[in-house]
Amino acid sequence: MQLIAVDELREGMVLAQDVVSDAFVNIVTESTIVTQDIIDKLEKLDIEFVYVHSEMVTNDEVDFSESEPVFDNLEDEKALNYNFNKTVDKIKNIFNDLKFGVADIKAEMDGTLDPLLSGIITNNNILSSLRCMKYDDDYTLKHSVNVGLLAAMIGKWYGLNDHQVSELALAGTLHDVGKSKIPRYILNKPSELTAQEFGIAKQHVVYGYEILKESRGFSDEICEGVLYHHERFNGLGYPQAIKGQSIPLYARIIAIADVFDALTNDKVYRGKISPFLAADVIKSMSFEELDPQISNLFLKKIAEFYVGNKVLLSTGEEGEIIYLNKFSLTKPLVQIGEKFVDLSMKTDVKIKEVL
Repeated sequence: MQLIAVDELREGMVLAQDVVSDAFVNIVTESTIVTQDIIDKLEKLDIEFVYVHSEMVTNDEVDFSESEPVFDNLEDEKALNYNFNKTVDKIKNIFNDLKFGVADIKAEMDGTLDPLLSGIITNNNILSSLRCMKYDDDYTLKHSVNVGLLAAMIGKWYGLNDHQVSELALAGTLHDVGKSKIPRYILNKPSELTAQEFGIAKQHVVYGYEILKESRGFSDEICEGVLYHHERFNGLGYPQAIKGQSIPLYARIIAIADVFDALTNDKVYRGKISPFLAADVIKSMSFEELDPQISNLFLKKIAEFYVGNKVLLSTGEEGEIIYLNKFSLTKPLVQIGEKFVDLSMKTDVKIKEVL
């Protein structure tokens, strides 16, 4: 192991220790094979010296072109999961870079979401696709990509054109980029935030807007989608307490995707709930907080995905959803063996989990 200057690094060298910033952020991990991208990143962050092993990996042993695996089609579960993890890693790098103010977000994100959009949006396969995607890391990162894909799907259902759907995917994916400026003790606090902490946390929408504006290349619609995604239809949201149709369309769509994904995934202070219970929450919020037209469209489309799915009821019984009640979309007809349970009539029985 030897200590060398970053300007002496060469492709094929192997890092002997983690490279850690002055703020104790892990930039590159031990045993990573050095590439030109890594050298460029270290130089941008003003890292002067790193430890490397004496031996090098030769070009014959590693392909520096970073070629990607080839899949038969982009709807394949492995392909989706690979592209999903690649996208989440990209968001992770952006968050880390933003701590030092060096991220070129537009360049980083260009084309990143295309494989996922192609594999999901084209076939309306959003829910089954999100369920198969695994990423064992920071909730905020996975949530960001989920919201981007859900927002794009809602945009397609709403009748937006391809350009708008792509913009929505980007805005949804970057909706929480301002959290890179929020202290981690607040983001990861396992209990309710104090009024002061919540005030700090709410600033993430303003930080996100400023980051995208400074990055240049993002449309006003994308920037406003990030800034206003916590505004509410009744005017009780933030940062500006605007209401109704005054809230930009992208922000109204992202708000619904944000709530649904947050409820259906584990967070540090609470566990996830079933998609049907989450749909009930959105239904109740659509009376005052969320755009009622877009909410109703979302609930109708989401419910349709679950016909034929196995579910676990709050009674402990397992059954299959066989019919949707168009007047009560979150309370379908479930078959359990030879009997049928109409959840619109059994108000005390809930869908606890989709299996």
